Amino acid sequence: MITLDALSARTGRTFDDHLDRSLTIPVLDGIQAQGDLLVMPAVLLGASDWRPVPPEGLVLLDGVHPHVLVADPGTCRWTDGPDGPAFAATAPVYLLHPEHGATGFAPGHYVTHRQREWRETDWSPVFD
Repeated sequence: MITLDALSARTGRTFDDHLDRSLTIPVLDGIQAQGDLLVMPAVLLGASDWRPVPPEGLVLLDGVHPHVLVADPGTCRWTDGPDGPAFAATAPVYLLHPEHGATGFAPGHYVTHRQREWRETDWSPVFD
């Protein structure tokens, strides 16, 4: 496992001051939410345009603050999913956010979904 401080040093990404940088980031394999982004385990069928997650990370969702997926080289690929990027990891990967800290994902396949709210007559995306 890794701490928020170590992730910050490794990626160059900064986090808000209220977060404890010494805490270890757990790596989980179930559904996880980070602000306005939901990440769910999934079987990805038919995806053919897989690309490696770049060394600087991949912005999965950019609102007020970016949700950035980071992985060691060669351990994670991504593709366009039905509601946002999908990714496949062979080692733990982390989702970073300046306000929320980091979330760890165990090896597996995941899809992302953006939070939406019903506003009078239609669904609208939430910007965090």
